[in-house]
Amino acid sequence: MDTSKKSRNIALEKRQIEAAKLNPAHFAPLYNTYFKPIFIFIFKKVKNEDLAGDITSKVFLKALLNIKKYKHMGFPFSSWLYRIASNEVNLHYRQQNKNTEVELLEKDVIALLDEIDYPEDIQQQERMLNALNNLPLHTAELIEMRFFEKLSFNEIGAVLGLKPVTAKIRVYRALDKLKKQILTT
Repeated sequence: MDTSKKSRNIALEKRQIEAAKLNPAHFAPLYNTYFKPIFIFIFKKVKNEDLAGDITSKVFLKALLNIKKYKHMGFPFSSWLYRIASNEVNLHYRQQNKNTEVELLEKDVIALLDEIDYPEDIQQQERMLNALNNLPLHTAELIEMRFFEKLSFNEIGAVLGLKPVTAKIRVYRALDKLKKQILTT
């Protein structure tokens, strides 16, 4: 996307947010833009379409009810929605006393193996999956946001309430933990 088109999209999004702050009926364009990526983000964590739909509804209801509190801090609006979504999924699992599960595509695992300079054979893919399953939830979530959801460090920082540089440091620490976990599996 060229710079001028990106600038127009940012300006349009800001106008949509301001319109939604004044009148909730104007929230629809934001909902239409972000429903699918937020639903997919949640679905990958819960692996249940109905549950993902329920949680996604809660995310957008909370966003609609709190849109007046939203302040543009240089991050995309989607970062705020991902943060709400992450909190809602974590709340669901705390209430259910369960751990989150992440659906991984083979291409995502291969890309992650490539990132940490490991061979891309079937055995390494299985070791990677086992290692990811043994990581603490917050560590696995960092890896998921960066490498599977393709969020920037700015967006990860916004989702987690961190500065981008802190998000970057945490992602690379998570990768180090993953490498160590692969060696022990």
